[in-house]
Amino acid sequence: MPSTVPSTRTKSPQRKLQEGQAIVLIALLILVLFGMLGLAIDSGRSYVDRRDQQAAVDAAALAAGDYYDNYPDYPDLSAITLVQARQVYENNLHLYGGAASHQTFHYTNVGATANLVQDVWVDTFSGGYTLTITATNTLFNGYQFQFDSTHQFPLAFIQIFGGPPNVPIDATASSIVGNQRQTPALLTLATTPCATNLSGNGNLTVLGDVYTNGTACVNSSLHLAGNCYGAAGSNCSAAAYYCYNSSPAFIPYPGPCIAGSGDIQGAPVVPAPSLPDPQYIAPSVPYYQLAGQQLDRGSYTEMTPGTYSSFSLTGGAGCYFLDPGVYSWNGGYSSHGGLVSNELKAPSEEAYGAGAGTTAGSIAPFWGPGGCSGAFTATVVAAPGNGMKHQGGNGNWGVELTSDRYDRFVDPTIGVAQNPCFNSPGCRRESTPSSCVQLPTIDANNQGIDINITTNSPGAQYYLAYINPYGCLPYTNPNTGFPGTPNDFSFVGRYLAPGFADVGGIPPVTAVGGSWTGTLVNAENSPYSCGLSSTVSICNINYNTFNILSPHQCFAQSRTAGCETPDDETAPQCFQSCPPSANTPQENAPMALEYSPYTGGDVANENYCQVSPNPGDPNAPCTTAKVTPGAVQFYFPNGSCMDQNGGGYTHVFSGEQYNWIVIYSPPGASCGGTQKLNGNAFTQYIGTIYTPSSSWDILGTDKAPLAGQVICFTASVTGNGSAGIDFNPNYSPAPPAARLIN
Repeated sequence: MPSTVPSTRTKSPQRKLQEGQAIVLIALLILVLFGMLGLAIDSGRSYVDRRDQQAAVDAAALAAGDYYDNYPDYPDLSAITLVQARQVYENNLHLYGGAASHQTFHYTNVGATANLVQDVWVDTFSGGYTLTITATNTLFNGYQFQFDSTHQFPLAFIQIFGGPPNVPIDATASSIVGNQRQTPALLTLATTPCATNLSGNGNLTVLGDVYTNGTACVNSSLHLAGNCYGAAGSNCSAAAYYCYNSSPAFIPYPGPCIAGSGDIQGAPVVPAPSLPDPQYIAPSVPYYQLAGQQLDRGSYTEMTPGTYSSFSLTGGAGCYFLDPGVYSWNGGYSSHGGLVSNELKAPSEEAYGAGAGTTAGSIAPFWGPGGCSGAFTATVVAAPGNGMKHQGGNGNWGVELTSDRYDRFVDPTIGVAQNPCFNSPGCRRESTPSSCVQLPTIDANNQGIDINITTNSPGAQYYLAYINPYGCLPYTNPNTGFPGTPNDFSFVGRYLAPGFADVGGIPPVTAVGGSWTGTLVNAENSPYSCGLSSTVSICNINYNTFNILSPHQCFAQSRTAGCETPDDETAPQCFQSCPPSANTPQENAPMALEYSPYTGGDVANENYCQVSPNPGDPNAPCTTAKVTPGAVQFYFPNGSCMDQNGGGYTHVFSGEQYNWIVIYSPPGASCGGTQKLNGNAFTQYIGTIYTPSSSWDILGTDKAPLAGQVICFTASVTGNGSAGIDFNPNYSPAPPAARLIN
């Protein structure tokens, strides 16, 4: 049997050399695949890490804005706002161990005009996280919070291939609260042609934006320190654009802007989207529905809030002091004469500036046009057994007065805790000081000082007396060798105004009539009183022991022996007409915190908020206040019209409790014609005019008849005069809540 042998194929030498190459290639490909997988994994992890950080800083920035809106506790932002915002950041990133280190930096001169305050906090956390918080007070542009987060992210795979062990992953977010950059000075809601119309030869100067939902028909007589927004077809480019910056009460000026000042020039923005009606409400109207009264006070008429079937003044109609509250002008408001105001002023009103503390009086007393400015005199009289003792046996004394009254706000919806003016005796208001009267006394003659009210100051229920042991300014202080200052005057007593009596109520004062003039006697709770039966105003003062040698600042709601006077008045407003005319009244002191070391500022009128926080924010002292004592609101129901003529004088301020709306007409309510506002040197509506269904015809001279904001259906500026709208965030509705801007 034949044998069978399996056949075999002979291998070539070349094929033998190629054996094993696939294994090497596969190994190399595996390395590449592992690298790509590592890159994908690390990239994905880093993306998730960045998204986690972004969510954390977004939430923290919004939280900072919200907490600041509710607890504006600057200068110590870290007390509430940043503690809560930082906690939100930590919770989002599960950083439960707290910060490992903390640094704080404070800058006081930042921004284009070096007038802003900025604080920076840098916190480091375990796990390689660093959080930088930058808080900048941009004034009326709001408080801005920027959160920057950096994480040294550990790589899992890439470092195997020679990459770094960590890479920085960043996220940033910014929020803003209290921003009024998108709050126009003039907003017309109508979508019709020429909803904003400037015709004739009159000038309108506006600090802030002009926004027209319809078309704007303007020319170079519109002096605009802001932007002009309008629908397609608006001729905003014809306006004259002025320079401005972020400082409230800035005086705009024609371009070009001063180099290096940080001032900017507005521009046309056409077409612009429509702005909605903010739909403000007037919740306090129901609490002032009783019939208003006009009460004879001798030299003036005191008016109470409530409803009026008609109100019309013509010719020399005198003076009308408005008690605080809502005035419903059911039959319209017509002012062609007289002076109507809720401003509380001192008798013998002082001259501002260098005249403060001197015998110089204002050249344009506020209540002068009505002929009812308060006035007083002072004389040296005998005070047996209670004479005033001056150093060296004789010398001069300087005497100043302030007007004083108590006012309530009776709307209970705000809450008693937020409305300190709800319960009796209400909130105290005190005017700026009067001019000074200087009198010499001789120790040996047992002399005192009588203060005689010759005309009651409108609205005054009391008078507060302040005395200066060196006389009236100017002089050199013998104890310091330096020139004297207005703060050398110190409180010595409070007196009932003539015609008012203490009947034991809360507040105790009420008008009883009779003579509205007389000598101020029987100072309340004063160590320098001359006794209840005395006819002498001030006595029993010994120069060497009297604590007025070192007067001190006091809380604005209290006055005890040695307290300084409130702040003095400031220069008349210069806005669209500079310098202001001679008959333009002086301005009240600016808003200021009420607690030492701050002077309290204006503690009577539009710049007074009750009660501002302690310590509070010196850049925004009324941020959390709910009530402005003395504030009024004019309410115009359907069919009710305003006719403010240049021959009449109306100067009224609104307040926090009315969301700063000084003139309110509800949506759908129309005058049936055009609301007319023809101003003059003394006419000014301080606050926002909100009449979404009513149109306005605006004229004016000398000063801005509107200090705040105007929201209406249409607006026209006619005639040959000069009018102004001075947008001031202090007198405008609360801006929007916190929002992210980055």
